[in-house]
Amino acid sequence: MRIAFFNKFLSSDQPNGVSVQVHRLAQSLVELKHAVTVFSFSPTPADALYSHVKLSWGNDSRLMCKFKPALQFRSVSKEQFDILHYHGDDYLCKGGNGRVRTFYGSALQEAFHAKNSGRFLYQSLFYLFEWISCLRKGALITISESTYSCLPLVKRCIPCGVPLDIYSPGGGIKTDYPSILFIGDLDSRKRGRLLVDTFVKEVLPEFPDSRLTIIGPQPCTAPNVIYTGITDEKSLIEKYRESWIYCLPSSYEGFGVPALEAMACGTPVVATVNAGIREIIRDRVNGVLCEPESLGRTIKELLKDQQLRSGIIANGIESVRAFDIRRIAAEYESLYQQILIEKK
Repeated sequence: MRIAFFNKFLSSDQPNGVSVQVHRLAQSLVELKHAVTVFSFSPTPADALYSHVKLSWGNDSRLMCKFKPALQFRSVSKEQFDILHYHGDDYLCKGGNGRVRTFYGSALQEAFHAKNSGRFLYQSLFYLFEWISCLRKGALITISESTYSCLPLVKRCIPCGVPLDIYSPGGGIKTDYPSILFIGDLDSRKRGRLLVDTFVKEVLPEFPDSRLTIIGPQPCTAPNVIYTGITDEKSLIEKYRESWIYCLPSSYEGFGVPALEAMACGTPVVATVNAGIREIIRDRVNGVLCEPESLGRTIKELLKDQQLRSGIIANGIESVRAFDIRRIAAEYESLYQQILIEKK
């Protein structure tokens, strides 16, 4: 099949949840012998197996750049492709039998968890655009069942995936001190600030040699907190493998891919309860769920209980097999084939 992907960014310069998933899925579809071309505004990833067309932002104002992806995606010549798979910003594009749209969560949920009025209005506008996308002809996919309440016209769920040939426990050697890993920024729905405060006030007094490592865009200075900035994938996997706990204190997750990555690397996950993460973690089976006010108590319990950690690690490695990116790619391949049959 000749498949076109459309997404604003790729992991080469914007390694966020969606861009990483687009890259992983495109790679796996090429391994399944399909011809994939990705249209984005990012540089071509060094390891890309797929073709890539880099689009230009031009000299538009900052405001107009918000709408630039939709305008550029609409202008791309599409006749040579069997499948047009949009991963966002397709509200100006035509619908059709060969169109697929994947929703990585919903802007409505992002609006509910916005930290200021400007962000709320911005996400509310794009929620309207999501509805426009839903009303166009084509296959509508979401990555989690929790998104159905926001986008009721979407009827099919295909989750995100992790390349399990890369994300694995490795040697399984942990640090010789209690270690906690967090990935994300501090003041958004990721709630890194909550974790830092909880670590300093509740965890550190009881575990004075413990350390919290933060990977993300916002520098952080606090006792026994190590800030690394943005890191490459190899270093990220090493951090997952060596940490005692990966903590995900988000107020909202469309899905929660870092939790899967941590589980695949043999690291137990502590997460605050939200709809997306409930679709991955079964409390005290393959991870631990808690409320924000009990985050410190939960982390301390897991640091103390090696038997509980070991059981969660084993169950996590087993349950993450269902999210191997190759299985996810095969599910999309089946969808594409069904679409092509219906087009004839």
